[in-house]
Amino acid sequence: MIRPAHLLRPRQWPLRLQASVGSCVLLMLLSLAIGQLWARRAADQVRTEAGAALLQTARNMADRLSYEMAERTRDVRLLSQLDVLRGTTSPAEIRGALDRLRATLPAYAWIGVTDADGTVIAATDDVLLGQSIAARPVFLNGREGLWTGDVHEAVMLARYAPNSPGEAVKFVDVAAPIRRADGSLGGVIALHLSWQWADQLRRSVLNPRGLLATQQLSVYGPDGAVLLAPQAGMGPTLAPAQLATLQEGWADTLWSDGRPSLTAVAESRPLQQFKGFRWHVVARDQGDATAAATQQVRASALAWSIGIGLLCSLIGCWLIALLVAPVEELAHALRGTAARPRAPGGPGTSLPRRRNDVQQIAAAVAQLQDTLKDREQAVQSLEQRALRDPLTGLWNRSFLAEMAERLADDVDQARLEVCVLCLDLDAFKPINDRHGHAAGDQVLVQVAKRLRKLAREQDFVFRLGGDEFLVLITGLPGEGSALSRTLAERIVRDMRRPMSYLTLNNLRVGCSIGAAVWPTHGATLAEAMRHADEALYAAKHAGRGQFRQYAGVSG
Repeated sequence: MIRPAHLLRPRQWPLRLQASVGSCVLLMLLSLAIGQLWARRAADQVRTEAGAALLQTARNMADRLSYEMAERTRDVRLLSQLDVLRGTTSPAEIRGALDRLRATLPAYAWIGVTDADGTVIAATDDVLLGQSIAARPVFLNGREGLWTGDVHEAVMLARYAPNSPGEAVKFVDVAAPIRRADGSLGGVIALHLSWQWADQLRRSVLNPRGLLATQQLSVYGPDGAVLLAPQAGMGPTLAPAQLATLQEGWADTLWSDGRPSLTAVAESRPLQQFKGFRWHVVARDQGDATAAATQQVRASALAWSIGIGLLCSLIGCWLIALLVAPVEELAHALRGTAARPRAPGGPGTSLPRRRNDVQQIAAAVAQLQDTLKDREQAVQSLEQRALRDPLTGLWNRSFLAEMAERLADDVDQARLEVCVLCLDLDAFKPINDRHGHAAGDQVLVQVAKRLRKLAREQDFVFRLGGDEFLVLITGLPGEGSALSRTLAERIVRDMRRPMSYLTLNNLRVGCSIGAAVWPTHGATLAEAMRHADEALYAAKHAGRGQFRQYAGVSG
């Protein structure tokens, strides 16, 4: 059980708790990150769908405008071809025909017929009857052929047409010539379509979809002028440059009221005999519906990511429990071993107290490594003791056999030869007899130091026992005799210097040396040593401090 004081110290938690908490946090963060990515992509998809729907709304409005204008153009063209207008019909009959046409569409503000000079001879409600419109574009263009005029403010009809206070009366004109039977110009039929018709058309586009609360539709002329404002009193607008940027598409656009909104633009195109005015229909989504849909997607993504994260965390905790169980058992066993009382004077286990299972196992592994290291050092020390002379530290006879195996291959392949120097101290026994074995041991130690100093780094110095020493010198084939003589002369000369022991500073010994070369004087190291020993015997027979090279031939 974890102690309450350790709750704020995660490093002191048990391994299972650490792994579980760490994996849960990681999985939850990963799930939330994936959820955010999913929410962002879903929000982009919602925005794309909203933009496409908004563009479709603008296109519907633009298509309806083109269709309605094409229908009004067709009505005027057909009316201009009626016999009632082309013959000698009375003005009253002509007015009756005009009134019947006006009754089909309330948006017809005025329909009139002029004579060839531009004087109105028949009109709905007798408005402008007897007045001349010869100077107006509707007559000037209408007598030339079928003609449609863009949105403009009323001039002659301004005082007759109903309008809202503060708002100008606007019309769209359609006119066509009336030809007599002989083809001459008999007059012009002119139609003024109230621009309020466009507002009614806009409502019919928005209302069936239930989009009026969040979407707005407005119409702009080719020069960027607002023809149909999004709401009464003009309201927010777009600059002409923004319309040119959008063209036929949708994007987030900053409006004149400072609010960025999803905006789509569609152009009213020519249809049938209607040549088109290049009106731009602008649809604006003020963002409420899109923002709500986006927020719903984000909330759904967050809920899903949290749910998936919790599920993955539970699975992760279950897997961690399976994986950590052996580690916990091992840590429990180690704690039990550490708590076991040691026998008095006997070996025992002392593991330091750790914070968690991993540290407990790490401490046990570290202790095991230290134990193995100590044992390895002990083995190496025993090996050194077995191969070294305990008094002088030189190699002993045991290592001599191993050295013979190491050098045998190179010697057999003629890659090198070995000079064998057998040394025996002169006048050593009197020092032992006169000053004791301690003095003799000190002399042997000093002899060993001098030999190591005189020998090269690649040479080997042995103490064979008592006052007998051996030096193995390795060299290239043919150099053995010269090397052995040079080193032997230096050893003999150096051994003549006095040695000391406590207050005794003039202890003198000498040495005799016999030499042989392996393989020149023996096929094996043992045989070469035997011949070097024979040469040593000859040197001692000749007197103290002598050196002799074996002169016989091997084999």
